[in-house]
Amino acid sequence: MITKNYEKILIETKKYVKNYMKSYNDISHDYNHICEVVKLSLLIAKKEGIKNKKDLFHIKMGALLHDVADSKYEKKNSQYKVINNFLSSLKQLNKIDKKEILKISTKTSLSKDTNINFNKKNIKLYIVQDADRINSLGSIGIMRYISFNIINKKNHSFTEIINTMKNRTNKIKQFLKTATAKKIAKKHFKLIDIFINNYNKFIIK
Repeated sequence: MITKNYEKILIETKKYVKNYMKSYNDISHDYNHICEVVKLSLLIAKKEGIKNKKDLFHIKMGALLHDVADSKYEKKNSQYKVINNFLSSLKQLNKIDKKEILKISTKTSLSKDTNINFNKKNIKLYIVQDADRINSLGSIGIMRYISFNIINKKNHSFTEIINTMKNRTNKIKQFLKTATAKKIAKKHFKLIDIFINNYNKFIIK
């Protein structure tokens, strides 16, 4: 019964998130990004030994909802309030699951993270955080930085894109938590570094 409820909730959540992400009109933060984060979260979870169905459900839900009411796009709406309202509409969802999903989905953002230490009790949150951060690296990450700048910045600038990429990548290096994510991220960090160095080498100053 629990598993069936989880499946129904996931179906409803996917529909809600897919529709919600359209409002951003930005391929750097669209439903494809959400799906990539979900996929990578489950891969990291598997490597980190997470097998409990309830824990995996929390991870999937947190990953699905982590960009809903993102403050980069919505200044007026509180992310916690918007996600809480949606979760409250899911009648099959109990309070314990809701609390855990809220914790993960509203604390995924790199800009909100101030803790570089590892605490095993927060492993589900770390998994989704790490998956989201890895999706800001490598070739996909490069394209996402460019898209975000074009869509959201008034003055488009290659230099601003490079500086943002460099600063965020340096922060990601500090804030990846799981051993699995650190291992996956190595080749993606390398590609970002190559891209930035290549740009700096040929840019006319």
